[in-house]
Amino acid sequence: MTNIKYIIGMIFLIVVVGFVLVNFKKEDAIFTSNYGTERWWQDVIQEEIGGQKEFRLDDGTRVDLLFNHHACEIDWATKWAEGIGQSIYYGLKTDRDPLVILLAKKDGWEKYRDRVEFCGVECWVFDTRTQGWVDKD
Repeated sequence: MTNIKYIIGMIFLIVVVGFVLVNFKKEDAIFTSNYGTERWWQDVIQEEIGGQKEFRLDDGTRVDLLFNHHACEIDWATKWAEGIGQSIYYGLKTDRDPLVILLAKKDGWEKYRDRVEFCGVECWVFDTRTQGWVDKD
């Protein structure tokens, strides 16, 4: 009798997991982790403001979003320094101005934006909690 309960329980679990996986939508991805992934937010932002996503350069590196006048790197706010370096490099390679879009997932993002701007790189901030811009020129 215990084996039958175990087998029924396992079948039930498989059916529930299968149902969840079949009905999973991309817009639900934010709920799979606390704040989603950089790639997921790249898609969200690109759908809103446009740009060419994942533009491949001649050396194999990829610009997150390429616009007519900007080469953009999207990074978590705490990775601000990486965003500066990548956006400057992409800007030089594409003859565009560098742009960093920081993804904020908690308060205190202003210090990261200020660091990026101190280096002479334009910076916008997208709050992943509210799913909206908190600083965008």
